[in-house]
Amino acid sequence: MLSKKRTCFAGNSGGPAFNDRGECIGVAFQVFRSEDTENIGYVIPATVVSHFLDDYERNGKYTSKLTS
Repeated sequence: MLSKKRTCFAGNSGGPAFNDRGECIGVAFQVFRSEDTENIGYVIPATVVSHFLDDYERNGKYTSKLTS
């Protein structure tokens, strides 16, 4: 996972994350909220998302783990 500097809220979690060249590098998501801290967001890298989608298209469900 990649950390990100922008705040991630429920309304923008699940959207694309872009690098400084405007390329989509993954999917942003919110993972933690509490009274003691602000929202913490991460990015699921595009390679992981692609691996999941390829496996789902082939098998109708997620069947394997990312190995590289």
